[in-house]
Amino acid sequence: MKRILVVAFMAMSIQLVRSAETPALIERPASGNGPTQVSVGVWIVDISNIDSAQQNFTADIAAVLRWKDTRLAHIGTGLTRYALDQIWTPRVGIANETSSVVRKFPESAAVEPDGTVLYRQRYVGSFTQSLRLQSFPFDRQDFGIQFVAIRYQPNEVAFVPDENWIRDGVRQAAGISPSVTLADWAIERWDAKASVYALTPRMQYAGYVFEFTARRNVEYYILKVILPLILIVMMSWSVFWTEPTNSNTQFSIAVTSMLTLIAYRFAVDTQLPRLPYMTRLDVFFLISTLLVFFSLIEVLVTTILDNNDQVARAKKLDRYCRVIVPLTFVIGSIAIFAHPRGWWA
Repeated sequence: MKRILVVAFMAMSIQLVRSAETPALIERPASGNGPTQVSVGVWIVDISNIDSAQQNFTADIAAVLRWKDTRLAHIGTGLTRYALDQIWTPRVGIANETSSVVRKFPESAAVEPDGTVLYRQRYVGSFTQSLRLQSFPFDRQDFGIQFVAIRYQPNEVAFVPDENWIRDGVRQAAGISPSVTLADWAIERWDAKASVYALTPRMQYAGYVFEFTARRNVEYYILKVILPLILIVMMSWSVFWTEPTNSNTQFSIAVTSMLTLIAYRFAVDTQLPRLPYMTRLDVFFLISTLLVFFSLIEVLVTTILDNNDQVARAKKLDRYCRVIVPLTFVIGSIAIFAHPRGWWA
């Protein structure tokens, strides 16, 4: 009985010692001397896709966090490794990551003899991003990767650019690889800075954001979307040069143009999300559809005139439409694509 009591007492003693040590181990370093400084280095290894329809982008991100914890200082020249749940960490996560993001490196940190803690991680997956698509496809978009110190406010943790990376020539301790595989976008500029993350107005956490601006390469849309659309519209104009007496040919051209335009519209719609507003391409499609439909109506009117033995008036209407309809299309196109923000927005 005594032996059992001794064993139980020893177990309780060990548990109490561990309980006493654990808070000291996970408490913020130098908590009484202001915020704990955490240096950050961020490098975008690759951006493989920007999906306008799903409002996200796929990236490969390398991140380094470094902070000082003298309680972990040790003798020797080597590194000591700890699991993250064994030491204090700023509990950094990415606010806009999706469930597809994978962490490639183990969740552990290396500690130098002086107590400097180094945490490396590589995030691969998709990240959400709200896009403003009113100017699509002639648009520029701002993207961000928001790092957040979960549970720590700005007066508890302060993020700064990593001085080691800056000394090694990495400007602002951040950057984007020049060989990203993103084909239909061009990276114009980027920035990295400390940024408070506000979950709600009264819940603000220390954060660090990497932002970049990308411009959509419009060559694809001009050659594969807009140019075929222009050709479909121009095909409908051929009814103005067809004799009103040949109504079967006129109707065939007009109806074929209308059906082709509708099918083409459904094909392009898969590249855009369902939006509560119109994009430049939407307005261009709308004007094109109206003009093709007008060509169909014009064929109907000239056919009625021909059936009533008013061929001269039908031909006169054709001559007017040869000028008015193309001119309307040109003016409408200029109004759509020349306006800086879109007059319909």
